[in-house]
Amino acid sequence: MALSDAPSPRSETNRIGFPAAVIAASVAARLVSLHGLHPLNWDEIEFFRATDWVGRGLVPYRDFWEHHTPLQWFLFAPFTALTRSPGADAIILMRWAQLPLWAAMFALMNTWMRDTGISRHARWSGMAVALTSTLFMLPAVEYRVDVLAGALFVLGLVCMQRMERGIYYTVAAGAAFCLAAFANVRLAPVIAFTMLVGIVAGRGRWAVQRRSAWMFGGAVATLLLWVLYFVFTGSAAIAVRRLVVDNYLADRYAQGLPGFFWHRVLAPFGIRVVFMENAFGVLHRLVTPFGLQGVQLEGIPWFSASAIDPGGITLLIVGTIGMIRALRQWRGPDALFVLSIVQIVNLVFIASMKFVFNYHLEIPGVLMVPFVAAEFQRLRRQWIVTAILCVTVTVNVAVALCRGKEDDTRYQNLIMREVDARTPPGALVWDGVGWAIRHPPAYRYWFLRMIVTVLEGRGRFEPYRIADVMANPPAAIIADHDARLWMLRHPPLGRFMTAHYLPLWRDLWLPGLSARLTPARPAVEWVVPADGIYRVFASRRLAAHPWFEQPLFFETRSWHDPRLVSLTAADRASVGKPPLLFSSQPDGDLLTLRKSERLRCTLTASESIGVMLLRDRPEEMFRQPPAGVSIEASSSPQWHVPDLSALVYAK
Repeated sequence: MALSDAPSPRSETNRIGFPAAVIAASVAARLVSLHGLHPLNWDEIEFFRATDWVGRGLVPYRDFWEHHTPLQWFLFAPFTALTRSPGADAIILMRWAQLPLWAAMFALMNTWMRDTGISRHARWSGMAVALTSTLFMLPAVEYRVDVLAGALFVLGLVCMQRMERGIYYTVAAGAAFCLAAFANVRLAPVIAFTMLVGIVAGRGRWAVQRRSAWMFGGAVATLLLWVLYFVFTGSAAIAVRRLVVDNYLADRYAQGLPGFFWHRVLAPFGIRVVFMENAFGVLHRLVTPFGLQGVQLEGIPWFSASAIDPGGITLLIVGTIGMIRALRQWRGPDALFVLSIVQIVNLVFIASMKFVFNYHLEIPGVLMVPFVAAEFQRLRRQWIVTAILCVTVTVNVAVALCRGKEDDTRYQNLIMREVDARTPPGALVWDGVGWAIRHPPAYRYWFLRMIVTVLEGRGRFEPYRIADVMANPPAAIIADHDARLWMLRHPPLGRFMTAHYLPLWRDLWLPGLSARLTPARPAVEWVVPADGIYRVFASRRLAAHPWFEQPLFFETRSWHDPRLVSLTAADRASVGKPPLLFSSQPDGDLLTLRKSERLRCTLTASESIGVMLLRDRPEEMFRQPPAGVSIEASSSPQWHVPDLSALVYAK
């Protein structure tokens, strides 16, 4: 069936009921996932903090470090005023707030397809494929800059398609494209290409459009408004450095993971390219420099039937067929031809990136919809479309509800609330992501992801040093993946942190002093990180505590042995007399210490003793989440009956 052979409006209305129902069922299941079955992603914490800071009047780049363009933060800043929660529900609120953008994006794509001549039933069926695919929907529930950027990009496509209808569409196209880049700087090269090809193609012929200059005029005018903002706020120079120089250098210096793009593309088929047995030696290279040779690559499966995503497979295969068919119209380039080469450029650009994550395929997923819809319209046996949607919606709803990770969300919420409850207002917190959303970060470059680790390693960013910690000790450390990796890369800092903080939970460390004293190392000196009354625990048994063996890797067998981890009454020690002598005046087993005070402890015995000084109750220390649960939500999801009580977060 040709695209022009669309059914009549009346028959179309009667035919969209099923794809509309499929969309409704899929979206409803994913909304449950959005509210807590899908745990918080690191980037969501980053984007929330930036949005919240802008909402409090801070100027991006000048007043806080960031490396993304800022439009999303300005648009959503009013929503951060609706909550003062320190927990996961603050970020979940932003997920709900961005839903109108998703609705707008698909409404705009529906308009674009309608103007192209795709029938209503095919349009809705194509959208249903995307909205029933885990490939698209898994990152779509997260609060991300990709959503606003994608909506503006599709708006630009719609306006560009209508340039011949009036100059206002032409100017609006340029403005929308420029704003899309200010929502997500990663789109800038693709946007530039889209504007260039859009002025010479798309209307059935190769010819420069006489109004095309106005599109660039709209983009330039919008850019000038942003330039004026940066100039008036005194942030122009630092904005250029953060957005252009830092991002360019980080990409240039970073060492990527081979095959990462294909790992993402093949994920809907259940294939894990990067994690194949000994594939590229990637994991081995990552862990061995840090003493984690015990990590076994051979135990990681390269295929998982549970990860098969029929919606994602349909989106990729049928969409690719549609793109290839559209390229055949190069002699008389129509809108689908233009979109196909834009999509190809977009995918090539993503494939060239050194790190490719699932959210990088969100916008390509939306741009695949017209090609899927066009292929569906050509099918003479429409029952095939119905069958495909039956399979995709069934799997998608089951995955959304029964392969959630609500225990990880609950643990993330617990740590976020615990750090807020146990630290003074305004106190510094150091971690790798910014989980303490109501506290200022201890380190200027507070998001310890690739860009920071690369540029700090190259000397472009100043490091977080022991002197910085001593000058203004954090009130807490959230020892997430990136914080632990940072300590592994900076051993002196790691040793200092583990000597001056102790885990309340595996991932939440509070001020507490510790050391293993031996005849060969009979003395230690600490710089007290916080005021308080510290209770002394010291014994020969504590000398074998896992904290002194492996404080940064909690998956060893010893960490799961309560006999080794727990502190008992027998470990309490009277201080001020042998075998331990302290430089501060003791009161039984208590020491009253002040922040930045230097405390020295000396061993006078000939046997090794483990020493721990706690401000918190000993029975609360060294707690771990249930097996398979982590603050990074890094374990693979498992089939289970969802625990919907995890969707309610206690204050």
